[in-house]
Amino acid sequence: MGRFSLVLAFTLGVPSQAFAHHSGLYDETNIVAIEGTITAVDWINPHVHVTLEVAGADGSTASWEIEGTSINALERWGIARDWFAVGDRLLVKGPVSRFGRNAMVGATAQLADGRNVVLWPIVAERVGLSNTGGGLFPPPVAAAAQQPTTGIFKVWTPRGRPRNDPSALPLRDGARAAAALYEPLADDPALKCIPPGMPSMLDTPYPVELVERGEQIVMRLEEWDGERIIYMNPRNGPPTQARSPYGTSFGRWEGRTLAIFTLYIDYPYFDDLGTPQSAGVTVLERYTPSEDGTRLDWTTTVTDEATFTAPVVRQGFMAFEPGETIKPYGCTLIGSATP
Repeated sequence: MGRFSLVLAFTLGVPSQAFAHHSGLYDETNIVAIEGTITAVDWINPHVHVTLEVAGADGSTASWEIEGTSINALERWGIARDWFAVGDRLLVKGPVSRFGRNAMVGATAQLADGRNVVLWPIVAERVGLSNTGGGLFPPPVAAAAQQPTTGIFKVWTPRGRPRNDPSALPLRDGARAAAALYEPLADDPALKCIPPGMPSMLDTPYPVELVERGEQIVMRLEEWDGERIIYMNPRNGPPTQARSPYGTSFGRWEGRTLAIFTLYIDYPYFDDLGTPQSAGVTVLERYTPSEDGTRLDWTTTVTDEATFTAPVVRQGFMAFEPGETIKPYGCTLIGSATP
């Protein structure tokens, strides 16, 4: 990396914790800035990619892969595909690859016309490059004209999510050893457009919709176009107890709280950091809407005696934001998209 003309390279005193998707690939303590000419644009989910040709002081060139967040998030920030044209100059700043590759997160960018944009808001906020409000989407705008509906059956936007901290997990020795063998470049399912299973799929910054369908509740997740069925009457549940990445989910009402218990999960990872889980893992979720219908508090409890010495409990909340919808996601492998 040193022989090419990095415009700026510096280290920030920020913790090296992981961010969602391809989370083990970049080092948030090593922030660089590079400038080059755009040679290719892959405007795809789960992450937009821009390829830059960067010139060195000795006249040589190197190709750099710049990764941004998803199309869905960028569109909500008002950022368009035609802002990035092959042949344009682009200056980007963000965490560099932890594997010595010519790859980085383009947390922020300066376009050829001088406009400054945020390409990965959560990362840009965390490493101090931009004040975005800390979320993947723009901060909500008050909508006084539309009053929220009460109840749980609507679209919710995650606004309070706990950080993933692998060091805080109560791992058994065998699970810790297995996690240490995880190789993000080879093992990350997201790189192959394989959607996550339970409970990793619940750790999403994208909108979630709950829909009532008779004796079933459907949970629609924008990310990965996910859709779960929660069986509210166990006697009318699935015909078999076959294992699957989502498992089998049974729900019940505890007052206003929707409680969901999931078992028969066949998915190898507890999170997107390579933490393993066993076939015996179970997940208990509770979702409680506020009385005015503006907030949905949630708690998940993951029990896996083969992996953890104690249940893992995570808590957060989602907000009702009038006008928000579930958008198509459609993961596309790099290089297979239509220009």
